[in-house]
Amino acid sequence: MSVELSSPEMMVCQTLRAATDPNHEVVLKAEAQLAEWELQPGFFPTLARFSTLHAGNEAGQQHLQIDLNVRWMAAVYLKNGINKYWRRNVRHELPSEEKQQIREILLKKFSTEPVPQVMLQIAVLIARIARIDCPRDWPELIPQLMKQLQICAQTEGDAGEQHRVLLVLHHVVKALASRRMMAEKRVFEELTGNLFVYMKDIWDAFTTLFFHQLKTASVNAISTLERALLTTRILRKLTVYGFSKPFKIECCMSFLELLFARLKQCLECRYELQHLGAEDQLVALMEKFILKQIKTLTEFQDMHSSSFARFVPEALEFSFEHVFYERARLIFSENVINFSNFAIHCINLMKGIMMCSAYANSATTGEHVLTEPNPAPHIALSDFFTDDRLSYICEKIITHYFLLTQIELDQWMEDAESFAQDDGGESWKYALRPCIESFFLTCFSQYQTKMTAEVVKYIRKAQQIELSPSSDLKDILIKDAIYNAAGLASFHFFNDIDFDVWFGNQLLSELRIESDNFRILRRRIIWLVAEWAAVKFSRNLRPLAYEACLHLLRSTEDMSIRLAASRTLSTLIGDFEFAPEPFLPYLEPSFNALFVLLGEARECDTKMNVLTIMSCLVEKMSDNIEPQADNLISYLPLLWKESEDYNMLRCAIICTLQQLAKALRDIPESMKPFLYNVIQLSTDLQEPSHIYLIEEGLALWVAVVENSTVMSPQLLALCKNLLPIIEMSSENLRIVLILIQAYILLDSHTFLERYGMEFVQFCTRMFDDLRPEGIALMLKVFETCLKSDANYGLELVRPALPYIFKQVYLDKEFPMLMSMYLMMVARVLLISQSVFTAVLQELQLPNALETILDVWIRKMPLVTEVEKRKLFALAFASIFTNDQILLERFPGIMQNIGDTLMDVMREEDDELDTIDSIDTVNIPPRPAGEKPMKFCDSLVFLDEHDLDTSSYCIMDDFDYKTYHYDRCRQLSLKDPVHKIVLTEYLEWQLNTLRTQMGEDAYQQLMQCVDPGVLEKVGKFVKLNLNFQPN
Repeated sequence: MSVELSSPEMMVCQTLRAATDPNHEVVLKAEAQLAEWELQPGFFPTLARFSTLHAGNEAGQQHLQIDLNVRWMAAVYLKNGINKYWRRNVRHELPSEEKQQIREILLKKFSTEPVPQVMLQIAVLIARIARIDCPRDWPELIPQLMKQLQICAQTEGDAGEQHRVLLVLHHVVKALASRRMMAEKRVFEELTGNLFVYMKDIWDAFTTLFFHQLKTASVNAISTLERALLTTRILRKLTVYGFSKPFKIECCMSFLELLFARLKQCLECRYELQHLGAEDQLVALMEKFILKQIKTLTEFQDMHSSSFARFVPEALEFSFEHVFYERARLIFSENVINFSNFAIHCINLMKGIMMCSAYANSATTGEHVLTEPNPAPHIALSDFFTDDRLSYICEKIITHYFLLTQIELDQWMEDAESFAQDDGGESWKYALRPCIESFFLTCFSQYQTKMTAEVVKYIRKAQQIELSPSSDLKDILIKDAIYNAAGLASFHFFNDIDFDVWFGNQLLSELRIESDNFRILRRRIIWLVAEWAAVKFSRNLRPLAYEACLHLLRSTEDMSIRLAASRTLSTLIGDFEFAPEPFLPYLEPSFNALFVLLGEARECDTKMNVLTIMSCLVEKMSDNIEPQADNLISYLPLLWKESEDYNMLRCAIICTLQQLAKALRDIPESMKPFLYNVIQLSTDLQEPSHIYLIEEGLALWVAVVENSTVMSPQLLALCKNLLPIIEMSSENLRIVLILIQAYILLDSHTFLERYGMEFVQFCTRMFDDLRPEGIALMLKVFETCLKSDANYGLELVRPALPYIFKQVYLDKEFPMLMSMYLMMVARVLLISQSVFTAVLQELQLPNALETILDVWIRKMPLVTEVEKRKLFALAFASIFTNDQILLERFPGIMQNIGDTLMDVMREEDDELDTIDSIDTVNIPPRPAGEKPMKFCDSLVFLDEHDLDTSSYCIMDDFDYKTYHYDRCRQLSLKDPVHKIVLTEYLEWQLNTLRTQMGEDAYQQLMQCVDPGVLEKVGKFVKLNLNFQPN
C-alpha cells in the first residue's frame, strides 16, 4: 500500500511533525491547523492509527516513516480530543462509528507497543475512554485485558507484553475507581469481585518469583518486580474502593494480613540490597513496591476504619518496630534515615489509628468487631500505649527525630531563605519533620498527662544545662529539639512551665550568644517566644521580646533567623493584648528593619510574608506610622513592577497599600497615580490577573475613596469597572455597593450624573434575581441618593419605584426587607407627593393606595429602628388631609405615631442631657408646684455635638478618622429625620387638618382614636380637644 504525499493522512503526519519543531512560529501554525481539523470526520481515528503505528505491527505500512515524536504527539492530541469531544451530548461529540474505530485500534495494537513513553500515553488514552464508556459502551475491554493477561501467564510468554497489559489494566482500574456516582461505584464493586482473587494470586506469585530470582541472580528480577509493582497498584485501588463492607470479604482481609508479612520481607530485602551494593534501579523499584504496600494499609485504614479494627494491634506494633524500635535499623544508615517516605506512612498510620473516633469505643466500631477474637480497638490502643512505651516514643521523637540533620544544616547554609520557608498545609503527609511534629501533638491530644510529664522532664533538664559559645554542636542540637517540643505543645504546659522566668533567666542570654553554631538556638528561641506569646507571656516582658526581635532583624544576621524574628514580631503585635503605647520606641527601628529585609529577600513567598507583617504593623500603629511610611511608599511601585508574574505577591502589596491609605488619611499626591493604576489593573475584568486581585483591589478602592476629599477625573474614571463586576457575579456586590455609596457622598452630582442612571437600570433588572440581603443593600444606596440630593436623587431612582411600591402592595417580604421598601415609600412621600401619586397610578393595581397604607400601618410596629419609625411618622403626618381613604385609617396612623413619640421624645432637663437614652414612659410624676415637664425630640441634631452624644446615630461600620465618616455625619445633619421636630410638624399638620375639616368634624375624628393613644400624643402635642379622653 502506497501513501501519496498529498493524502490527508500524510498532511496530518507532516503537521504533527511541525508541532514538535523547535521553531515557535512553526509550532503555533501547526497547532492552529490541528485545532481546525479537530472537527473534520476521521481526524481522531487517524491520530489513533498514528499513535499505534510502529515498525513491526503493520508490515504494509513500514515504508511510512513516523518518528517517535510524531507518534507521541498524535497520542497527546487524541487524549485532548477525548477530553473535549467524547462525552455524550457535548458540543461536536464524536460520531459513535469513530469512537468504535478508536476503541478497536487501541485495544488491538497496544500490546505490541515497544516504546515506554508512547505505551504510557496509550494506556492513559484507554483509561480515559473506559471511564466514560466502560462497561456500557465498551463491555469487552476488561474481559479482553484479563484474557490477554491469562494467556501470558499460561504460556509464559513475553514478559514485556504482560507488563503492557498490566499497565493498561492499572490505568483502567484507576480511572474506574475515581468515579463517584453510586451506580458507578456499584459497577466498580462488581468488577472488583471478578478481578480481586486473580490479581491477588498473581501479585503473590510475582513477589515470590522475584525473591527466588534474587537468590539465583536472574536477569529477569527487575522485570518481575515491575510487574509486581503494577499488580500492587491495581490491588490498592480494588482494596480501598472496591468493597463497601470489606470485613465480610475474606480474600480482602487475607490480602491485608499478607501485606504485613510481605512488607517485613521486602524491608529486609531492601536492607540487604543496599548493603550488597545492588544497582540503583533495583533498590528504587523495591522502595516503590514497599511504599505502595504501606500506602494500601494507610488508605484502607482511613476509608474503612471499622474493617481495619482487627489489624490495629498488628499495625501499631509494625509501625512502632520500624520507626522507633529495633527494626528501625532497616531504614537508617549511620543514624541517618534513608527511607523517610516509608517512615512517614508508618507514622501517619499510627496517627490515623489514634485519631479514629470509631476506635474510641468498641461499641462504635460495628457489630463485626464484637465477633472477632482480637481485642476491641480501644483495648488494643490502651494495651499498646503504656506509660513506658509513651516515654520511649517521646524520647525517640525528641532526641532523634526532632534533631536537625546534617542534610538540613547543609540546606540552611546553602540557602537560608529557602530553608526558612514554612511548608504549612498538609505537609505532614509528605515531609518527615512536619509528620513527626503532627504525631507528637497527636500523642499530646490523646495522652496529655503522661506526655506533659515526660516533656517537662526534658525542659527542666535543658534549663539546667548552661551552654557557651564553645559548646559542642550535639549539645546545641539536643537543646534545639527540646525547645521545639516546648513550643509545639506550649498550650499543654500552662500550669507546669513559668515561661516568664525561663525567658528572663536563660533564653535571653542564649539569644545574645553570637557563635556560628548558636544560630540554631537563636532561630529556635525567637520562634519559641511566638509560640508562648498567646499562652503565658507577661505584658511587662513584651518590650524585652521586641528588643530581641530587633536584635535578630539586623542585616548582619542570618536570613533564616531574621525571617523567624519577623514572624515572632508579627505574632506579638497581632496578639489580642497588644498595646500600641509600649511599642512606640520600637516602631521606627522595626519598620526600617522589615523594610531592609523586604528589599534583601529573593523569594516571592518571603516578600509576601514580610509585606503582610508590615501591613499588620501599619494597621496596629496607624496613628504613628506616617513618618516611617515614606520609604515603603517609594519602594512599592518598584516591587509592583517586579512582581508582574506573581499575583499572590501583588495581593500582599495591595493589602499593604490599603493599610497605608487608612493610616495616612491624607494620601500623598505622589502616591495617587500609582494607587489608581493598581485599582484599575486589579478590578478590570479584561485583565487576567483580576481573578487573584479583585477582592483586595476593591478593598483598596474603598479605602482610597473614603480618604479622598475631592472627586478627581482619575478617581471618577475608575468607576467604569464597577458595574461589570456586579454584572458578572454577585460575589462582590456588597463591597461594590459600599463603594458606590462612598462615591455618592464624595460628590453626588458628578457621580450620579455620569453613572447613576446606568446603576439604577441595573438594579431594576436585578431585583428579581437577588436575595433579600442584596436588595436591601441596593435600597440603602437609593436612600443615600435621596438624602444627598433629594430632587435629583428622586428623578434618578424613579424607574425603580414601581417595583418597590408593588412589593409593599403584595406584602410578601420579610420584615427586614419590607422596612426598607417602606423607607423608600416614606422618603418619596416626603420629597414629592406628586411623584408618589404618579407611581401609584403606574401600578394599575386595584385599591393601590388603600392596600399600601394598610400594609404600612400594619408593618410599622414591627420596625425596630427608631429613625425609620420617625421617618414613617413624618410621612404619615405629611398626608393629613380631608380625604376619606386617609380618614378611615386615621386611628391606626395616630396609634403608630403615638408609639413613635414615646420612643423619640425625652425630657428636656439639664441633669438628663448627658444621658444617651431615657424611658419617658416610666418618669415619675413631679410634685405639685414644680415646673411642668418639657420634652425635646432626641433625633433632632443641631450640630455635630448632638451626633456624638446621641445613642441613635452610632456609626460602628466607619473608621472615625476618614473623610468619609465626616461626610456621613454631615449627611445625617441634612436628613429630615434629624432636622424636623416631630411634635412641631405633627401639631402643624393636625391644625391644617382641623382647618380643612372644620371644628366639629375634627372633634368627631379625634373621638374615633383610642383614648390611650390621645393621652400619649397629648403629652407632647397640643391636640385642641373639646372633650376629655376616657
